[in-house]
Amino acid sequence: MNKIWSSQIQGPKTLDLSRELRFRDDRKEFFVKSLGLLTGMTVVDLGCGPGTLTRKLAKWLGNESKIIGIDRDDIFIDYAKNKALEQGFTNIEYLNGNIMNIPLESDSVDACTSHTVIEHVPNYDFLLEQKRICKSGGIVSVMSARPEKAIKSLPSSAPQISEREKELWEPINQAWLKKDQERGVGSYAIEPSQFPHLFEQLGFVDIEIDSIALPVVIDNSSITFEERLLMVEYERQQAIDCLVVGLNQLEQEYEHAIELELLINNRFDKRKEMVMNNQKIWDFQIHILLIARGRKP
Repeated sequence: MNKIWSSQIQGPKTLDLSRELRFRDDRKEFFVKSLGLLTGMTVVDLGCGPGTLTRKLAKWLGNESKIIGIDRDDIFIDYAKNKALEQGFTNIEYLNGNIMNIPLESDSVDACTSHTVIEHVPNYDFLLEQKRICKSGGIVSVMSARPEKAIKSLPSSAPQISEREKELWEPINQAWLKKDQERGVGSYAIEPSQFPHLFEQLGFVDIEIDSIALPVVIDNSSITFEERLLMVEYERQQAIDCLVVGLNQLEQEYEHAIELELLINNRFDKRKEMVMNNQKIWDFQIHILLIARGRKP
């Protein structure tokens, strides 16, 4: 069973929660247009992870479309299948497979897309394989997060990570960084300007570059009280899942794991209390997502 990514790098819940925030329904028009998608298409999501994007595309494009999610991690595929079943989707298929040798016939699909995958695989071969399975006129797109462009606000009134929590995270982070380097995580990241050149070299036409700013702002007036509480819980769950995966990087049991979990929960309990008291502190993050796409002649 392959479960390296889900157990050692990012857990399914962490990815699912973050992507639920990223691919919100009010961004449907932007993503559908930027990815070059139309109702009725067969669309492949490569490196689909927990299946968040496949479910969104299945919903946005309707039952006339077919969405195929492919990932080599068994835990992700099982998670994605169960989620799709729970939510009643009938137009999604999940395949366990290598995205560098896609288990689909040549000239068989209308579009391929991926979200934060191209940074981890040989770029040229990754796009070439997608071109192979697309029909003439098919669309290939990649979404790449640009963390170096993120805007983050953590005012002094926000619950801070204590020095003790930082201290307890340190050995986990060091082990995690070392393991990620050994696994080659992010080793194929390229400069944004190289994306259109890659598409050109592979013979794609109608090449487009787009982007979207993705704010996560708990205190926005347009967000309901219930949504604000849910966002805090999302962030808490991400932190706890991060701890679970982080502990997997260590060679032996971590004696401070329980204390660290308590410190994490204490921090988010304080943030939740602020929401309950309608205390706005304006802590937020704004992430940039780059989208590149081209059409197979």
